[in-house]
Amino acid sequence: MLTKKQNLILDKIRGLRRRNGCFPTVREIAAATGLASPATIHAYLSRLRQRGALLRKGRSWDLAVEHLTVPLVGIVPAGPALEMFESLGDEVVLPEWLAEKGGDIVAFRVQGQSMKDAYIQDGDLVLIKRAEQADPGQMVVARLGDGSITLKRLKRIRDAYVLVPENPEYAPIAAPFQLVGRVVGVLRRYR
Repeated sequence: MLTKKQNLILDKIRGLRRRNGCFPTVREIAAATGLASPATIHAYLSRLRQRGALLRKGRSWDLAVEHLTVPLVGIVPAGPALEMFESLGDEVVLPEWLAEKGGDIVAFRVQGQSMKDAYIQDGDLVLIKRAEQADPGQMVVARLGDGSITLKRLKRIRDAYVLVPENPEYAPIAAPFQLVGRVVGVLRRYR
């Protein structure tokens, strides 16, 4: 567990690393945190390494890889709509590139083939950022009037929004629906 000051310094280091693309220098950390002494910065770096937040790489430092997890909340049909599950109790480890998106992200396991032309297969995990709005063309998870959910692409046809599959064997859904969220990533394990 980090102290409040250690968390503040670690947040500054993360921001500098994100902006510069590499671990900041002691002077950059000092300027960002308002600490003037290089010895104080080195002491904080050592404490952060002892707590597992930083790694020592030769004469340099780097951030320890953080494993951000999101809940696996159910199965989303890519085909006929099914009833929505609240939680399966499992968690999914997010890749680092997705962890930066932040927000309310959950995972669903795909069941069906209606999105196969968008390269989303049966058994894939789709990562959804919860949202009540999306732009036409985005892939979304939507809750239909009967409480079931489905994974489709949101399209605007004339004056109405329609859920469109990415497989010609399935028909678009024009029934009333409410967005659960939009797709921000797909994870697949090759067998």
